[in-house]
Amino acid sequence: MNMTLEPGTDVSVQKLSERYGVSRTPVREAVVRLQQSGLVEIYPQRKTVVSKIDLQRVREEWFIRTSLESAVVDEFIRKCSELVADTLQELINKQKKYMDKERFRDFYSKDNRFHELIFETAGEELSWFTIEEVASHYNRIRLLHGKMMGVQQSGIEHHEKIVAAARRRDAAAMRAVVMEHSNELLEQVKSMSKQYPHFFQTNSAGIIG
Repeated sequence: MNMTLEPGTDVSVQKLSERYGVSRTPVREAVVRLQQSGLVEIYPQRKTVVSKIDLQRVREEWFIRTSLESAVVDEFIRKCSELVADTLQELINKQKKYMDKERFRDFYSKDNRFHELIFETAGEELSWFTIEEVASHYNRIRLLHGKMMGVQQSGIEHHEKIVAAARRRDAAAMRAVVMEHSNELLEQVKSMSKQYPHFFQTNSAGIIG
């Protein structure tokens, strides 16, 4: 997920069991769970590899996340207190400390917490859990972009607009920023798939045009 092992890298159950000092059984179980999340591909009796990024799956995961986040805006605005708005702003302030390329994982950790708090405030924790469960390729794009290109200032600006809209109780403005923020991911997909085509499934080229 964090791109420590790049797409297409072979994964050895034996080497993993040796590295972590455990038997092969829990390693196999972990690999099966990774396969279910779309993060590895298992070729029985042959090899296991870190899956390449599937652009069609990215598009579908993007649709799920964008639809759900847009849907919780009204309830979030209704329930958002000054404390929640202040907490969101504090997360933004922490993100600003992680703008350099080497801290991209810390940046996206705070980014995720920012969006998770929106769902928590709206009382829709299950929706956030669903997003996190299914959005493996979507999140890999974000992390790949951070690793290769660094984080973008526009992400901070979008978050600040979201907080400003929340303080004004302006659901329409917040929903518009959520869409703008989400659409930026599609632009990153286009850019990354062209610059690093070896990280992507060849049969999904051109899915996001």
